[in-house]
Amino acid sequence: MATIKSTNLPRAVTRRATAALFSELQDLKRIAPASIRYSLADDLFVKAWQAILNGAKWDAVADSITCQALLYVLFPGVDQSFFAAAGLHPSEVAKVCDQAFERTVEGRVTAATAVRLRSALAGVIEELSGIAIAEPIETTLPGCLERLREQPRAGATHPEHPRLVLLPAESHADHCLMTAVYAALSAEEYGASVGEAFVCGLAHHLHNAFLPDCGWAGELALEPYLAQVIGNCRTTALSEFTPHLRQRLSDVLLHHETIATPVGLAISSGDVLDRVLDVKWRVQAAAVTDVKVLGDLDLVHPGPLKDFQTALLNETELWITR
Repeated sequence: MATIKSTNLPRAVTRRATAALFSELQDLKRIAPASIRYSLADDLFVKAWQAILNGAKWDAVADSITCQALLYVLFPGVDQSFFAAAGLHPSEVAKVCDQAFERTVEGRVTAATAVRLRSALAGVIEELSGIAIAEPIETTLPGCLERLREQPRAGATHPEHPRLVLLPAESHADHCLMTAVYAALSAEEYGASVGEAFVCGLAHHLHNAFLPDCGWAGELALEPYLAQVIGNCRTTALSEFTPHLRQRLSDVLLHHETIATPVGLAISSGDVLDRVLDVKWRVQAAAVTDVKVLGDLDLVHPGPLKDFQTALLNETELWITR
């Protein structure tokens, strides 16, 4: 069993705070600004794989994509075209992004992780501000990755109960991207390679490009052939990559479904947290009330229009302030 490294904060505090950050990142599965086809998580999934297919170093891909995901918590889909239209000077872009980053991660990741990501954030900010012009990447994704973007997750299944279909269904691209980001944010705690943990997260459902997700109940029904089916489907997917990358992916996927290695611990952590937080997101969305939105979240928020708008809502009795 790999030894879990201690963090700079008491574990209970660190884990709770980090879980709260991960919960906010769940929104990336559901937000799709203009020009985004499915979701921000799906778009980052594509960008991550394009960089990997172009030979980028895995650690650099992990940190860059994770920084973008963290910026999306407050600025969903923010890109260079936005800052160009906004007319902000590069120094102002840097200030805004630095503030958003600090507000998002402060007290929620280990000190070492924060330092590492701040270094990567500088490159992301340079691209957003137009200082650094990123070379366009037009890599066509292998068919197996496109299939993961289309392939829905199973929902909740149990061999003794009917399937519970969760709508809108998340895709395997959504799940794999979030698992990868969570694994990258947790990697140092487990002593894992950030790049390997991230890529293992991206690739851990390659077999589902060909095996529609049947969930736990369906997997039990596939016995005693389950391991053979998953292995053959994964091999088929891996055959669509170059020999060199195919071997690297095969090697890193050996860490999946094991907690005997640091990478295995990081990917297992990211996987289970994403599955549980996805359900919690749905429960919270289904249970939302006007008290929460109008009261706690100040839908009519402070500003020059608040008094007028509040008075109108009181008069119409749509919302009575106390």
